[in-house]
Amino acid sequence: MSFIEAARRGQIVACAIETIATLGYARASLAEVAKRAGISKSVISYHFAGKDELIREVVTEVYSLAISLIVPRIQAAPDARGALRAYIEGHVAFFASHRQHVLALVEIVSGLPPEARDLSSHVAGVEDALPGLERILRRGQAEGQFGAFSPRVMALTIRSVLDALAPQLRVYPDLDLETYARELVELFDRATRGNADARAEPPEATRPEAEEPGESPGGDHGTA
Repeated sequence: MSFIEAARRGQIVACAIETIATLGYARASLAEVAKRAGISKSVISYHFAGKDELIREVVTEVYSLAISLIVPRIQAAPDARGALRAYIEGHVAFFASHRQHVLALVEIVSGLPPEARDLSSHVAGVEDALPGLERILRRGQAEGQFGAFSPRVMALTIRSVLDALAPQLRVYPDLDLETYARELVELFDRATRGNADARAEPPEATRPEAEEPGESPGGDHGTA
């Protein structure tokens, strides 16, 4: 593929993302994409076999971009706890900086017809980031930073919360994502640490002082 062809494909994908995010999956026809790109529909047909292939390219583009921005943050973290923070903050930061990409993906996932099984499996396959997240959680447990829990269940919970955030961007365009990220980091930091910090032996239970004659166990005036 020549540089010019690659540039044209990139332009078409970018316009498709904008069209899908704005009009929704069903209304984002090749004609609409061509109109926004300022080209004829035949030009799109030259580069893509049809809408399905273009949609695949859109999905791949969104996830590739997200990975390129999020993974370096995770890799730069000093430990598993920092990696989990980077994972959550990175995803929310991507949502904030690439809203149209995220909205386009939401529209694709929600708008795919039942018969588009190949596209559904493609989206699910690209989306499956659970193994990497589970590795972070297992690493934290091995290093003693995280408590005892099922890495699979925790990973599913974290992913579900992040995935639920994306559709909210359309309903609540002014959503405070910075606060959202901070709250999620604090929430899952508490959830994953569990009893990991409880290294020392628990202190002996303090025995009640001997009661003075005539004094009730409740305190000064015998109140309950």
